Amino acid sequence: MTNCRMILSLAVAAALAACSKAPEKAAEKMIEAAIQKDGSKAKVDLSAGSAKITTTDASGTTSQIEMGAAKVGEAELGVPFYPGASPAEGGSSKVSTPDGSMYSVLLQSADSPDKVAAFYRERLKAMSAGKQMMDMSGGDGSANLMLADDKEKTSVQVNVMKGAKGTDVQIVANRPTAK
Repeated sequence: MTNCRMILSLAVAAALAACSKAPEKAAEKMIEAAIQKDGSKAKVDLSAGSAKITTTDASGTTSQIEMGAAKVGEAELGVPFYPGASPAEGGSSKVSTPDGSMYSVLLQSADSPDKVAAFYRERLKAMSAGKQMMDMSGGDGSANLMLADDKEKTSVQVNVMKGAKGTDVQIVANRPTAK
């Protein structure tokens, strides 16, 4: 997990610094070299305003991180997108390891945080039989909702907050690898 955090930190820094092809390629090589210090193999791609990193450790275990332009939909998240909400540009990510995957998407809606939070609260409550549900609400309409299934080792977290132009919704889902 520490290696994953280091990779993620390096990817974020490189993605922010890479504005043209030459610095982009230099950043890719820098990240690959940093990852390979522990004997892992790495392939880094910072094109198209996103970051994609694939690592393979000495035992042959492969992990992937996609940030910014990952294809993340309702099926991966396990909950629907809020009606009329649109994914924020560069607001999706996906991490895949042999143990499981984490999916994240940022949605934006013109509706109020209260209305968006009520939508997700209703959806998660409908799915909560036999699972643990957490509901923390703020006075400004913001909410942090989470549904965890200990048996299946899955979770989905929905954070609803006031955004610059309405409401931002961050959805993060964790899924184990199918056995």
